[in-house]
Amino acid sequence: MNELAYTAITSQGMTCAIRFPLHPENGSPAAIGALLTGVLDALSTNLAESAKLSDGDVLQALAMAVAIRARMTGSDPAVSGRLVHELIDEALAAVIAAPTHPAARN
Repeated sequence: MNELAYTAITSQGMTCAIRFPLHPENGSPAAIGALLTGVLDALSTNLAESAKLSDGDVLQALAMAVAIRARMTGSDPAVSGRLVHELIDEALAAVIAAPTHPAARN
């Protein structure tokens, strides 16, 4: 199985070493990792520059973005909907299983 090894650092200074399973039809793990970093960086920048949003607000906006992108694929909505659920479930399981550690201090 193809996977993406990704390290996330939380705003509280914790690192999370995640091994995301990738769908068999995915292309380059490096390109997916770069896109993920770009999305997370854009989110961090937007949150720092905007009004205070709750975690629920952020999750809802991200869910809406995923739903829009799924519909924009032009695939049968039932098929893209099942894929979104499968990918989210797998990603959540990977994050839950990932070990977390305090970030290294320089």
